Amino acid sequence: MIRKSIISCLILVACFHTSPHILAQAVGKEGVADKVIVDGKTYYLHIVKKGEGFYGIAKRYGVSQKEIHEANPGSIFGLNPGDILHIPVIGGRNSNTEEIKELGEFIYHTIEKGQTLYFLSKKYNVSIDEIKKYNVGAEGNLLIGTIFKIPVSNSKAEKDDPGATYVYHVVKPKETLYAISINYNTKVDTIIKYNQALENGILAVGSSIRIPKVESALLTEATKYDAVQTPMEDKQYVYHKIKKGETIYSVSKKYNVSQQDLARTNPELNPDGLPLGYVVRIPKAKVRKPQMNSNNQKDDFKVHSVRRRETIYSISRKYGVQITDIEQANPTLILTNIRKGMKIKIPTLDYLARKREENKMEELVVEEKITEDFDTISVDCAGYNYYKNKEVLKVALLLPFDIEATRKANIITKIEEDEEIEIEREDPVLSPRSRTFVEFYEGALLAVDSLKKQGVNLQLYAFDTAPDTSKVRQILARPELRAMDLIIGPAYTSNLKLVSDFSLKHKIKMVYPLSSINPLLNENPYLFQVNTPDSLFYDKYSDYIVNQRENARIVVLKSALPSADENKLAAWIKNKLYLKYLPRGMQPDFIEIAFSEQDVQGVEAMLSHDKVNVVVIPSPDEADVSKIITTLHGVSQSTDVQVKLIGFGSWLRFQTIDAEEIHDLDTQILTPYVLDHQNGMVQDFTLKYRTWYHTEPFAVSPYFIRSGRNVNYSRYGIWGFDVMYYFMGAQVRYGHQFEHCISNYSAEQVQFNFNFKRHVNWGGFYNDGLYVIGFGPSLDIYRKPLR
Repeated sequence: MIRKSIISCLILVACFHTSPHILAQAVGKEGVADKVIVDGKTYYLHIVKKGEGFYGIAKRYGVSQKEIHEANPGSIFGLNPGDILHIPVIGGRNSNTEEIKELGEFIYHTIEKGQTLYFLSKKYNVSIDEIKKYNVGAEGNLLIGTIFKIPVSNSKAEKDDPGATYVYHVVKPKETLYAISINYNTKVDTIIKYNQALENGILAVGSSIRIPKVESALLTEATKYDAVQTPMEDKQYVYHKIKKGETIYSVSKKYNVSQQDLARTNPELNPDGLPLGYVVRIPKAKVRKPQMNSNNQKDDFKVHSVRRRETIYSISRKYGVQITDIEQANPTLILTNIRKGMKIKIPTLDYLARKREENKMEELVVEEKITEDFDTISVDCAGYNYYKNKEVLKVALLLPFDIEATRKANIITKIEEDEEIEIEREDPVLSPRSRTFVEFYEGALLAVDSLKKQGVNLQLYAFDTAPDTSKVRQILARPELRAMDLIIGPAYTSNLKLVSDFSLKHKIKMVYPLSSINPLLNENPYLFQVNTPDSLFYDKYSDYIVNQRENARIVVLKSALPSADENKLAAWIKNKLYLKYLPRGMQPDFIEIAFSEQDVQGVEAMLSHDKVNVVVIPSPDEADVSKIITTLHGVSQSTDVQVKLIGFGSWLRFQTIDAEEIHDLDTQILTPYVLDHQNGMVQDFTLKYRTWYHTEPFAVSPYFIRSGRNVNYSRYGIWGFDVMYYFMGAQVRYGHQFEHCISNYSAEQVQFNFNFKRHVNWGGFYNDGLYVIGFGPSLDIYRKPLR
């Protein structure tokens, strides 16, 4: 039966190849391929055209590339024009002609745990009724893994949500900022203002940019005069309708009126481009009458008769013009050797000002032509030189030092002669609430010292934000805060919005240094988050895991009751594996399983005996991780199974992990920070910290042992040094707009591997720099940065 179906299919393909006329008829009147049934399954027949690829075909038919490869095993070797592809027909997704026509207007969402229709409506900014319309039976609890068709549009978002503040546009291939600004009747500068990531000139395909809504007042006006024969005029204005190719500059020249006067008369004017039919008011009172050339020549120049001992330099000083201006006005004279009595034309200041304006306008016309194809870069990341002027850089530390708590901790109550008295401790101590932030401050001071030795002028302002938000408000009200180049702080989420709003209002860069909880990362383009939550690392984690070894078995061992984050990381890994192997005609070797202590044989059964098993444990729970590692170690010791274990930074603080098992399993741990005691900078910092503060700047305990809070070392001194040294170094390297050049910046750090990326085009930055710590079977430990 199977053989018969295959033979029938081959005959069908052969017929298509030998009969081009029949092939042409395989496509219906509406441009949708005919259907064919093979082995009881329905497929569209698609004829591959020149230049078509799997991605475009998949998008057109609303299927995945994986589904196309599965239906056409031979397609893994590439596509040629004229090839016939079987495209699976999937009910509710692409099962009729109308749905195929609408595919460009939909995206497909795979339902995850806990998602509802309300969640989908908010995520994609469409109504629940619209979702139900295109997904029959979408009621109640949604089945995990179900694919929903979500109607979307690349047109203006106000059609979907009239109350929205912004329009969100997804960048398409070959689009430019100029083209997008025309589409939305706004200016390029306005788009950049609300998407600070675009100031570096990079417009990434597929990224979202937000555009503030504007009223199309002038477009309405254009409609008003559309039926009138133009040009027309009244007592005040001449009304001009824009024709193809016209610009503000060309209109200003045509009517001999300045662009500034046009802008004042037409406040809704978009100088970056005008749609056809756009009506512009020309103010009659501002129209300049043309002058005769002879009068122009007479008014534009003075004639100077050279006196004895005069030089061209002294003449230029006398009239307040440049020597080059005089040379351009006298092209036939050799001005390096002037003599008494020589007549020289001197351009007037009015003439020079007018010429500069005209040259500027000509440059604007050239820029307008360029922006149709290219987007200009407004930030020069190579042209700044701090040491030319050596301005004073100002940094504010806003941390809860809680001086009052430390003061109280150093007061001892004693009874003397039946009277209770308070005395100060002989050996002062820090309050536990103060210690973290004092240590951070100590490290920051070392960074300031290092920068000053490099010739940087720097002023550090330290503010105690404890005990509550009212103190933060008082600090932000101080006038000197507005003059800061950088704010480091606050420490807690409770004060984050206050400081972030201040940063946004005054355009001051701020660093959120310690907490990993940051609800404002999408709102403030001047905000940098140092301590990144694991969820933002999933993309990088999965890339590293998928590219570990060719043809390895990737095993994701989740906990018995996996969390949403465990499932999410597993999904990232799985998706990237399929994207890597399917285009090459290979099936990825991937297994995902929930761990059970009662099923050790099940763990062993899923591991390969003839290839390396790259095992990932996504659970953040210490008890789960310890049990799984012990089980894996037992299997690897009692069988010929080869395991390479991938772990995460939190493991380094787990006390129940056996370090010997970690080494035996050839473990690699991905972590945002690590210390390499062989590194020269680490050694220099350690020596300096000991000298200044008479304590160790880091934990001296080995990995997988959590040290107590009361041991005599600083846990956050290095943190403060790296943050201060990195960000002030960026300011020195790139100037006040360093955020637009941060992707080019790398600075040596003691424990971090900072690499900041913008979360969204209009939002802030997070650190995605990682290290890999390797624990080899021979008990060696190695460290390497992962960028």
